[in-house]
Amino acid sequence: MKKPWRVQLVVERELEYFRDVALGARRRAFEAGRLEFADRWLPHELAKGDLAALVRRDGVRGLVVAVHDAAGEARFCGLEVPVVNVSNSLLAPRLPVVTQDDREVGRLAAEHLRALGARGFLFWGTRGGRYSEERRAGFVEALAAAGLGREALLVDASRGGDEDAREYRRMVKALARLPRPAAAFAVLDSLALALMRAGREAGLRVPEELAVLGAGDDDFFVEFERTPLSSLRLPARRIGYEAAVLLETLIARGAARGRAVAPVFVALPGARVVARRSTEMTGGGDPLVARAVAWMRERPAARVAEVARACGVARSGLQRRFLAALGHGLLEERRRLRLARAEALLSSTDAKLSSVAAEAGYPSAQRLAADLRAAHGCTPGEWRRRAGRAALGGGGKIAAG
Repeated sequence: MKKPWRVQLVVERELEYFRDVALGARRRAFEAGRLEFADRWLPHELAKGDLAALVRRDGVRGLVVAVHDAAGEARFCGLEVPVVNVSNSLLAPRLPVVTQDDREVGRLAAEHLRALGARGFLFWGTRGGRYSEERRAGFVEALAAAGLGREALLVDASRGGDEDAREYRRMVKALARLPRPAAAFAVLDSLALALMRAGREAGLRVPEELAVLGAGDDDFFVEFERTPLSSLRLPARRIGYEAAVLLETLIARGAARGRAVAPVFVALPGARVVARRSTEMTGGGDPLVARAVAWMRERPAARVAEVARACGVARSGLQRRFLAALGHGLLEERRRLRLARAEALLSSTDAKLSSVAAEAGYPSAQRLAADLRAAHGCTPGEWRRRAGRAALGGGGKIAAG
């Protein structure tokens, strides 16, 4: 076997997302044996700015990097080796990019929040970031497709940070204007935590009157506040893996410079909602519906007639309450709860499909598979692969810039 190419990783290690990207890239190197990662460059070495000297010193043949602005990108474009970027911040990237499908992220966020029965929606993004623009587009498109009126949706973008005082006041004012119950999606977990605090200041109880969803599913942020944060888990390890695959291809082709490579943009699917307390808005403001949903969550195999008896009302009456509060009936809510539990089990366990179906309340594995295909257009095995349970690999949406 030929000697592996020596490559380098230049990504932040402070955020869990980029740590997972690095682990995914290293996994590809271990599996394929075509890449060998050099010892990491130290902060003071990177700060000097002579990246070309570092490349020559360590015999580096290519890099996987996370650059978020044009100035940072320009430094890497000038190198004599191929470079792959794993950040989706630049609106017009010059380097090849491997990242998540951020329109899918926005769409999944909208679908999760809409199913809670909220009447008002807020999107909180960041200014100038491509990931934020694409998540906003997916979020707005999904709500529009569901028939949501524009009067029920507010779209705002961060001008500062999640700890900026003026930014926080804008959050409070925006949340106070929403129809209740309300739901908010922030493109970063740190912004979502600020939204939860701002919502309480605006007089909204979380999650009873305000459901909050973040993105990134960073262990530190999602468990930091007293209300655990629901968040979208991004396919970070798969992004790192596929970035390493692309780098292998570019090195093999003899790509001389990062700037000489035709721009390639790979957007990987596989984001998924990890639901926690911050989006447990059951009932759409109707206490009877909330009680029925909680009862069904504990007994996913129960028949609708059993739910009505447990709540002490006629099935027809409970059906009307569900339609008024959530916009859908008892059967649809039961299907939604079953599917959510099955998705979580498929993503987090290696249990047989029949066992997953039984625990989620399905009468058969075939029924579960049918629901999954109707909702996401995939088989249970494909869902597991998207969630990273199987070997990393496969492609995403690829576009030449």
